[in-house]
This record gives sequence, structure tokens and C-alpha cells, in this order.
Amino acid sequence: MQPEKQASSKGSTIGLALLFGVVGASLASGIEGFWYGAMFGALLAQVLHLRGRVQSLQEQLQSLRLSFGLGETKARAAPSQAPAELAPTSEVAAPVPPVATEAEPTISEPIAQRDLAAEAPSTPSPTEPEEQGVPAPISPRRPATPPEPSPVERLIGEFIGWLKRGNPLARIGIVILFFGATFLAKYAADNSLFPIELRFIAIALGAFGLLIVGWRLRDKRAVYAQLLQGGGIAGLYLTVFAATKFDLLPTGLAFGLLVVIALAAAILAVGQNALSLAVIGTAGGFLAPIMVSTGSGNYIALFSYYTVLNLGVFAVAWFRTWKVLNVLGFVFTFTITGLWRASGYESEDLFAADAFLILFFLMYVGVSILNCVRQPPDLKGYVSGSLVFGLPVVAFALHASMVSRIEYAMAWSAFALGAFYLVLGWTLYRTGRESFRLLVEAFAALGVIFASLAIPLAFDTRTTAAMWAVEGAGLLWLGIRQERKLARAFGALLQLGAGLGCLIGLYDRYDQLPILNSAYLGTVMLGVSGICSGYWLFRNREQRARYETGADVVFTIWGVAWWLLGGLREIDKFLPSVDYGLWLTFVAVTAALLAVLSLKREWRLPLLIALFLPTMFTMLGLVAATDLDHPCARWGALGWVALIAVHFWILRLGETRDIGWLDAFHAGAVWLLTLLVAWEASYQIADLTTGVWALLPWGVVPALAIAWLGREQLSPRWPVAAREQAYRIHAALPVAVAMSLWVVLINLTNTGDSTWLPYLPLLNPLDISVALCFASLAMWWSSLSDRQRETCWQFDMRALIAVVAAMVFIWLNAALIRTLHHNFGAPITLHGMAHSTLVQASISIFWGVLGFVAMTLAARRRWRSVWIVGAGLMIVVVAKLFLVDLSNVGTIARIMSFLTVGALLLVTGYLAPLPPRKMTEQVTE
Repeated sequence: MQPEKQASSKGSTIGLALLFGVVGASLASGIEGFWYGAMFGALLAQVLHLRGRVQSLQEQLQSLRLSFGLGETKARAAPSQAPAELAPTSEVAAPVPPVATEAEPTISEPIAQRDLAAEAPSTPSPTEPEEQGVPAPISPRRPATPPEPSPVERLIGEFIGWLKRGNPLARIGIVILFFGATFLAKYAADNSLFPIELRFIAIALGAFGLLIVGWRLRDKRAVYAQLLQGGGIAGLYLTVFAATKFDLLPTGLAFGLLVVIALAAAILAVGQNALSLAVIGTAGGFLAPIMVSTGSGNYIALFSYYTVLNLGVFAVAWFRTWKVLNVLGFVFTFTITGLWRASGYESEDLFAADAFLILFFLMYVGVSILNCVRQPPDLKGYVSGSLVFGLPVVAFALHASMVSRIEYAMAWSAFALGAFYLVLGWTLYRTGRESFRLLVEAFAALGVIFASLAIPLAFDTRTTAAMWAVEGAGLLWLGIRQERKLARAFGALLQLGAGLGCLIGLYDRYDQLPILNSAYLGTVMLGVSGICSGYWLFRNREQRARYETGADVVFTIWGVAWWLLGGLREIDKFLPSVDYGLWLTFVAVTAALLAVLSLKREWRLPLLIALFLPTMFTMLGLVAATDLDHPCARWGALGWVALIAVHFWILRLGETRDIGWLDAFHAGAVWLLTLLVAWEASYQIADLTTGVWALLPWGVVPALAIAWLGREQLSPRWPVAAREQAYRIHAALPVAVAMSLWVVLINLTNTGDSTWLPYLPLLNPLDISVALCFASLAMWWSSLSDRQRETCWQFDMRALIAVVAAMVFIWLNAALIRTLHHNFGAPITLHGMAHSTLVQASISIFWGVLGFVAMTLAARRRWRSVWIVGAGLMIVVVAKLFLVDLSNVGTIARIMSFLTVGALLLVTGYLAPLPPRKMTEQVTE
């Protein structure tokens, strides 16, 4: 370590030890306090010294890495001279100063040389390091940037740096001298050693002596002279304030003397460009009342005195941009004010104390503006940031603690503070000074924040949500127009906060008027603000940051959700008897408005939301209809008609906007219409009659839909004919499958009771409905082209024939059993049918007839597979005769079944004894 650095380190250690020793003695009132403080100061000095030493070593290590990379690059560029050039690398590895001047080499110079050396072509040589087994040099990596110090570390570093710069011994000495003079004055006063007037005259003479000596030495020893003058200023502050408290000086005279001292200190500091003089004088002035305090609680005198001191700070700021002095005055003023508020404030002190607080606030706002007159504020630093952003927070917190018991006082205060900052920012903006640009933005942000804070302080959560939503949208628009990311982020956060606030108070039960209540208006404003925010982000998508990708979609969906939530809640609250239909109608109106918005603004997203919105609420509406028994309850018919009409209108618009998945939406509309008509018809018929009638619409309505879609020429031209594939395939196929399942289920589970109509075989309502289903299926299938049939059924066509034949077989057997049940009283339960002679004999004869028809028809048409099915049925009939009918069927029935089946077999053996050798492919004809 160099001798001067060692001396500096020792001086800092001794100085901090003495300084904290004096502070410890003053606090603990004894030698133990001195030693504890001295040890703490010495340890603090050593910690700071070691921290600086580590930082210096890191800089040297970084320089060595750069130099080592340079040496290796040179060695690789000229291998033959490698030993000679690698030797003096220690000279190149000298530490690089952190701040380079024009005459000093900078770090960029060796980097540039290293890059040029790396670009120079290298000559191959047999003595390359790789061939000799020496590993190739690793290219140096840029060292990681050390973390930035915290604001507390920076403050301590600035204070220690101030002590080290210039004459540290003199600076420490003047500080200790000030403390000593203060303690001497207090000790003399406590013990009445001298007349009080003599004491203050002595202190004043000493202060003037320091000023005179400092002034005479200002040219020879500038730094030393400034320290003496600062000590003299602090001594004069101490003398006048203490004499005033002891009633030795009239208040008016003392105030005038303080003004004179403050102006003198400002003039001396500005005239000599001496920051240290200003800091010592100001700090001494602020500390003087604390050192001589008697606990009288005369806050008027204290704050008047601080007003004079702050005027001195303001006067200095008019000529010099000394941010350390500004923040020193700010910290002293508001810290002592806060301590007084916590310990000595009474409710009757409100107006006077608040007046002083506002005065201090205005002074330091003025100081912030003066700082920008000559240079922009470093809003990221702890100095200007503490004034610009810390000042309103601290001042408002102190003010709020005093007026919190007054109704709406905090709300009006926040509003006034926000308006003050907005007006002030606008005034500075109108000046056109470039140095005010950042300050204007900061004041605008503060104005918006405090104006936003006034809303929840004055209104309920729902009104607050409404106002915040509009304000957030306005801020986001402003941020987009001015390309300010912070404004956009704050606007988004405001809208998020508005949403949370609205949810908290959404279902409070004190709304009196529909629509004109804070809950609904809040949701409407949230919805409109969200949609507007999404549109502004969409229109300016080129200016968005990467992290804002997709924000337009999020805001738009957010807005639509709040719009729907508010409307549906309002209907549920004030119109509960017709809420179901009005819900659907409101959704339809919302979808229509979104579609219009998309057309007017050439914005695709609202049209997509409008397209999916009816589909989503259709599912919700069908689930809700299960609790209402039918979909047209509570004006549901009006809602469904409106929703379906808007849905088809949006589908028509979608065809002109190149939107995909339209076929699925067309098919879904057919499914919905079929379901709604069948459901409502079933419900209405069930109210009129009993029996099988209420179940028939579930098959008849799909059959009609299939028949309509199975015509040769589809109509209307739009949308059915224009999208034939969507309607013939995507819409009709699920309806056909559902109808087929209905055919199977109703034949297996229903007796077909037609109540007031006589039951006729195959001419009863159930069998006519089933026949209509099969006819519609045949009509639809025949209307399809070969390619469309392959799309519907991608398996072997014989499997489809088997499925249809099985459905027909189930239907005819069920029709036979229902006929026996209604006309001959045969049982229709499984157990009864299994033990019924009439049923078993009829089934045997019926199956025999079916097998005979199948085999003879297959022989004529040469359908080999059909003949085999018919033969298999005959075998089943024969087995049934001997295994079931022989033991369970009565004599007459047994005779009839055996004779009939035998005759059928004889005729079949004559007409179709063997299966055809060739099978015709046109099975479907």
C-alpha cells in the first residue's frame, strides 16, 4: 500500500473514531459512551476502507485480464517472438484508472489493439502451442458488472468521500469543534458558571473569529478556509437560536438575524463556489435547535427558524445546483417535523403546523425546479429522486396524520395535491425548456397518482372503480400517443385495481335504481375502458413493446367480460321474472354491437368475439334451461330468436372477412334449432296429453331437419345452398346419428300408448314417426354424392347396411310386440314375453317370414350376403322352435309355429335353395 493511502486510511479511522466517540459520549453521558462510539467509528472506517480496497482490487483484476488477453493475442499473431513478448506483460497489466483523461490511456485502447491483433493473419509454424501440447489460450471474458450500491451505501460513501477530500483533519476537527462548543454552552448553562449573556457573547465572538480567519485564508488555503467559515456560520446559528430561547433577544430581532446569517452563508458559499461551506453551515443551523433544546415545545419558533434555513437553501439553489445540500435540508426539515408530530403535536396545533408543512413543501418543490434550470434531474439517483418523488409522499403522510379525523379532508388534500402537480407540470411544459422534460413527466405522474388516490378516499369502491377505469384508459391512451411505457403500465394497473374494487362491492344490496347505480355504471365504464384500451393498442401495435404482445386481446376480452357481467347482473337484480330471455337478448345485442364496432373500425378481434359469444352463451343457456323445464320459459323464445338471428348475421359478415371455422358455426346453428324446437314441442305436448306423444318430437323434428337437408336443391340460397358441405354433411350427420339412437331407444323402452287414439299396427303415432325417420334417412342418403357418402361413412358399405337392417329388425319386432300388447293383452315385460305363448309363437312365425323374404329377394337380386343373413335367421328360427317353443309354448301355438315355419322353409328351398354365386354391388338401389 502506498504511504499516502495508508495515511488517508489512518486519518479516516481516527476521524470517525473521534466523531462517533463524541456522539457516544453525548448519548451515554460518560467515558464508556465515548469508547463505544470510538470503537464503532473505527470499525466503520475499516469496513469502508476494506470495501474500497476490494473494489480497487477488482478493477486491477479486470485490467490484468484485459492485458493478459492482449499478450496472448500478440503471441498467437507472432509465434516466433512469443517468449520475448510474453515476458513484459506485467508492465501492460498496470491498473487502469477508473476515469480517463485525454492524456491517459483508456481501457478501450488496449481492447482496440487486441481486436486488431486478433484480425491479423497468423502464420502457421511447427512450434504452435497446440502442437507442443500447450492448451490454446482462452479468450478473455468481460467481467460481470458489480452490483450498484444501495442509497444508504451511497450516502455513507459520499460523506466519507467528503471527509477524505481536501483536508480531512480540518473537516473532522470543525465537526468536533461544533459539538464541543455546543456541549460547552449546555454545560455552562446547566451549571451557571458564567452569566448567560457572557456565554453567548463568547460563542458569537468565537464564531466571528472562525469567519474572519476563514475569509482571510480563502485565497491561500481555500478548502481549509471554507471549513472555518462553515463552522463560524453554524456557531452564529447556534448563538441566535439559543439566545432567543432564553429570551435574551426579541423574536423579531432574532428572526432578522437568522435571515441575515442565512443570506450571508448563501452569499459566502455561492461566491466561493464552496459546497462544503454550504453543507457545514446548513447542517450546523439544523442541528443547533436540537443541541440546545430544553423541551419547551415552542414549535412556532422552531419552524420559523427552519423556514429561514430553508430560504437559505432555496437561495443557494437559485445560483448553484448542489443536490447534496438540497437533500440535506429536505432530510433535516421533514425528519425533525415528523419527530415533532410523533411526540409534541396537539390537535389545536393543526392550522399553524399544517401551514409550516405546506410552506416547507412549496420550498422544496421550488428547489426541484431550480435544479432543472441548469441540468436535467437524475430521477434514478437518490438525490433528485428523493426531492421529486419522496417530497410529496412524506409531506402528504405528515399532513394526512394531522387531518385524518376530518371528514373528506384527506380526499380533498389528495385531489388538491394532484391538481397542483398537474398544473405545475403543464406550466413547466408550456415553457418549452428541454431540461424540464423529465420533471414534467414526473409531475404529471405524481398528479395522476394523487388524483387517483383522492377517489377511494371520497367514494365507495364501485364509484372508485368506475373513475379509475376511465382514468386508466386515459393514461394508456396518453402513453400510446407519447410512446411512454410507464404511462401505459400505470394505466393498465389502474384498470386492474378498478376491476378488483368493483368485484368487492359488486353485490352490495343498496342499489335503488336500475341502470343508474354505481355498480352498473362501474362495470360499464370498466367494459368501455377495456375495449377502448384494446383498440388503441391494436391501432398502435407497431409501437408496442415486446412484453405488450397480445395486450390488445387481453384488454378487449377484459372489457367485454365486464360489460356482460354488469348487464347480466342488472337483469338478474331488477327483472328476475324474465331474466332468462333478457340474458339471451342482452348477449345478442352485445354480439351485434361488437360486430358493428369491427366493421366501423376495421378491427377483426371484436368480430371474432361476436362470433364465439353466442356459441358460448348457447351452452350456458341450455344448461340454465334444464332448471326451467323448457327453453322458452321467462321470455326465452325472444332471447333465442334474437341470439340465432344475430348469429346468422355475424356468419354472413364473417364470409366477407375471411374468418375460418364458419362451417362449424353453421352446423352448430342447425343443431341448436333442432334441439330447441324438439325440446319446446315436447314440453308443450306434455302439458296437453300423456302417453307417447311427448316423446315423438325428439324423433320427428330431427327427421324433418334431415328431410329438409336431403332435398336435391337446397334452399334458401344463403346460407344452406351456399354452404352445401356444411349443411348436408357437418350439420345433417350428427342429427342423423341422434335420430337413429332415438329410434332404437324408443322401440326398446316405450309401449307406444297413444291414449285417446286406437292402436293400429304400423299406423299408430310411434310407428309412423319411426317410418318417417327411416324415410328421411333414405332421402338424405340418396341426395349425397359418392364423395359425400365416403365422407360420412369411411368403412365397408356392408357394415352400414347391417346397421340399418338391425334398426329395421328392432323396429318391426317392437311393432309386433306392441300390437300383441295393445290388441291381444300380451305382456310387454321381459319376463312376461319370455313365458307368453302368443308372443313366442308370433316371434317365431315373424322371424320365419323375414328370413323367407330376405332369402327369396336376395336370390332374385343376387345379393349373396343378404341371402346368408336370411338363412342365418331361418336357422335361428328352427333352433328356437326346438329349444324354446317345444317346451314353453302351448299346443295350438306350437302347431301353428311349426307348420308355418316348415311351409316357409319348403317354399324357400324351392325358390332360393342356394346362395347366388355373384353379388351385385348396387345394394343401395
